[in-house]
Amino acid sequence: MFSVKQWKEGVRMYGGGNLRKHMGKVLLSVLCVLVLSGCAGSAGQSKEKEEYVIGVVTKSKSSEYWMSVYSGMEKAAKDYGVTVITLSPDSETDDSLQKKMIDDLIAKGVDALAVSPIQSFGADAYLAAAKENGIPVYSYDTRIMSQDIPYIGIDNEKAGRGLAEYMAKALGGNGKVGIISGNLEQSGHASRVKGFSDYIEENTNMEVAFVESGYSNLQMSEKEITRLMEEHPDVKGIFATSAVTALGIMKYMEQHPVVLVTVDAQQDALEAVAEGGIQALAAQSGYEIGYETIQYIIEKRDGEDLPLDKILNVEIITKDNVEEYQIQN
Repeated sequence: MFSVKQWKEGVRMYGGGNLRKHMGKVLLSVLCVLVLSGCAGSAGQSKEKEEYVIGVVTKSKSSEYWMSVYSGMEKAAKDYGVTVITLSPDSETDDSLQKKMIDDLIAKGVDALAVSPIQSFGADAYLAAAKENGIPVYSYDTRIMSQDIPYIGIDNEKAGRGLAEYMAKALGGNGKVGIISGNLEQSGHASRVKGFSDYIEENTNMEVAFVESGYSNLQMSEKEITRLMEEHPDVKGIFATSAVTALGIMKYMEQHPVVLVTVDAQQDALEAVAEGGIQALAAQSGYEIGYETIQYIIEKRDGEDLPLDKILNVEIITKDNVEEYQIQN
């Protein structure tokens, strides 16, 4: 378990070494291969646009959130007439397989590479390989921690602060809260935790009783929340850094209600907000992230002058505005 002090001291992360050595033996978990071209053109249509291939590597294929990311990418690929190849490990903790998938796409000679990294600081080897092969790399959803790699996604620290503000109002600015996070080696989860805990420390009389990390699925969340609440029975609120984790926690809340807040505007989480199981979520649209990632890559390919990062809007959704949000999105 992480204490707040330990978390603020940082999490050490280690990159990969030579990840190509055994590529012939790698079993790739291929979620989908989207071969999406635009409308048929004349024989004089440019070869570049006909064959432009974007390799996409995600963290997982196990949640509604990631399916919405893929849907956004598919729509953008159709709109821009490009090919998108999407690979995904089964688990958000399988960093080794994810890196082998990245190496495989580099070896295939894709024109661009988009990665949502399992380890934000573990990218040195594949960044070097991509650079050697002239392949631009982009990060989405979760930032690759390198100064010159673009990022497409929300401001995760801002999302954490917004949810902490909601939590403070719900609890009157007093009491203990806990954080159950995904992998803190991923910058998105780490930034959400930082934003949340910083706001609590700076603006309230509340205490973050624990930061428990490494959970991104329903089964682990249900098991761990029972243990954590037995150890911390006075905790009145929980911040889960992903919706899939929050949905697992909800089963515990039927017997031991707490204020529950989370991130990700996937449909099952929005329904939980409407029904009162989740009190607030920071709306990160997977579809928008997917679409904007492909759009950004194409605009860069075409020479547009763009900022290094494309930061997307994040909105705090509660029972009061969830219906309006669903209508608009």
